[in-house]
Amino acid sequence: MRVNTHPWTCQLLRVPSPLNLQKRNAMKNRELEIHQCISEQMIGLLESGIVPWHATWKEVPSNLLTKRPYRGINVLLLAAKEYDRNYFLTESQIERIGAYVYQGQKPHIIVDGIGFRSLRPYEVYNIEQCGDIPKILVPRCPQQNSTIENCKKIIEGMDHCPRLIHEHEYPYYDLSEDIINMPPMSYIESSEEYFDIFFKQIAASTKHPMRLGMPNFSQFKGLYPHTSAIEDLVMDIGAWYLRSHTGLEVKQQCDDNCIRYWITMFKRNPRLAFEASEMTQEVIEYILGQSFDEKEAIDYVEDEMLPF
Repeated sequence: MRVNTHPWTCQLLRVPSPLNLQKRNAMKNRELEIHQCISEQMIGLLESGIVPWHATWKEVPSNLLTKRPYRGINVLLLAAKEYDRNYFLTESQIERIGAYVYQGQKPHIIVDGIGFRSLRPYEVYNIEQCGDIPKILVPRCPQQNSTIENCKKIIEGMDHCPRLIHEHEYPYYDLSEDIINMPPMSYIESSEEYFDIFFKQIAASTKHPMRLGMPNFSQFKGLYPHTSAIEDLVMDIGAWYLRSHTGLEVKQQCDDNCIRYWITMFKRNPRLAFEASEMTQEVIEYILGQSFDEKEAIDYVEDEMLPF
């Protein structure tokens, strides 16, 4: 009996060595610890009455020296602190520029997990926690243009933007028809509230196969009919990011039941906050037409990184 040994058709069954299995298990345990740490930070904020995706900011949290915006869960964790300026430094960077950390200040823990790299935590300080920061390094406060015009530009600039209709009094995104329904303006108090509602639906529309084709997770029932917890979170974080990006100021409501719901979800699934934030990052980059250079980002992180 002849055995086909052509390299294209012969499949080799490799049994992982005990050492490789040990490394994989150690890596999984390490990532679980990091997800647990992130989840605990989110729960801590919620228990103190702070809903991270309701925080206000006028500039994306970024590293002061590289000017690289942070991504994913790091944006949520850092913006929730509501510093006047959202620029951060690692301890090694602080020493490099001859600055220092004020006594009693605690670092903020964020994570690096770009591309193929396993998750690694590191510590950063906001510039308000530091002394002797050279003023020349800190950019001027951003000038905010017309908020409504900024909102309109998002719709005009989005690739394959879904069709918009105004037929029903409640907002929704219809995946099968690829349409967004928004309530008529007579049902809405202001243009700002209109775009706040719209941003959630535009975030939901990215799950269409023509766009990102985001998976429809259903591990946990969501706050709204026919949605899951992770979909709700992507919609909420996505709308939050777009509000801040455009300068839209709309007071957000989150009662005790809502806060208890999210605390329960984060306790049940420690990966929820991290995964939803990563998905939201893709959603935002698609809506805003932004590109992401993975290699460049890794080079920047290596400059910032302070493992512990």
